[in-house]
Amino acid sequence: MSSANTRTFEEKDRAALIGNIEKQNSSFKLKYFKLHGMAWTVHLILATTGAKWECISPQEWAAEKNSTLFGVLPVLYETTSSGQAIEIPESEAIEYYLARKFCLYGTDVFDEIKTRSFSSSINAIINYYLYRVAVVKDETYKAVMLGRFLSEALPPFVATHERHLEANGRNGHYVGNKLSLADIKLLIAVDIILALTGDEHVSKEKTPAIWTAYEIVNDIPSLIEWRNTESYKEVAEGNKRNLGI
Repeated sequence: MSSANTRTFEEKDRAALIGNIEKQNSSFKLKYFKLHGMAWTVHLILATTGAKWECISPQEWAAEKNSTLFGVLPVLYETTSSGQAIEIPESEAIEYYLARKFCLYGTDVFDEIKTRSFSSSINAIINYYLYRVAVVKDETYKAVMLGRFLSEALPPFVATHERHLEANGRNGHYVGNKLSLADIKLLIAVDIILALTGDEHVSKEKTPAIWTAYEIVNDIPSLIEWRNTESYKEVAEGNKRNLGI
């Protein structure tokens, strides 16, 4: 039987985190199970920014969970160029930290608010599918929820995001002309949409602004490189097996 979890945040870690928030020359280990799941966006941030990173998976999770701050995964472990160790728990906190580090919120607070707004909207459509459809076991209820997703949630999402991307000049980005957290999250949403509906809702012809953003992220060399690794293949296969996509 594992001992009780007594871990919490320690004040001694404050200086390391604050001192390295804007430094990009660290190496990272992302601990999560062999699927995208709650770490999907984190995987893509690390892959698209060209960070030095690797996926690690628990060997005996029941015995390991009390070594984490919240008893859940993912957890990001960072080793700075000076050898300092930083641990970030919880997927949303990891996304925020990495987005700050790799300048994925734009250039000012207005850009950040826009990026967060777009990202929140994308999260909503992704989570609708994952938690109201993908994980449902009852096939009859699952079919009902999939129908609602496709008829009620998806069309307004596509129309809204096409409008906003058009308003930014159809340049492949939500904010300005640089990669943002929202651009990265859109890749996940479009992958789900294409897997479910083919080109019925999203395509180069029907949604040119969304498609341009999708292609730009897909063509990032470091992302392409990661997708050719065995680590990625294991994660993708696990995601397909557990979430059907």
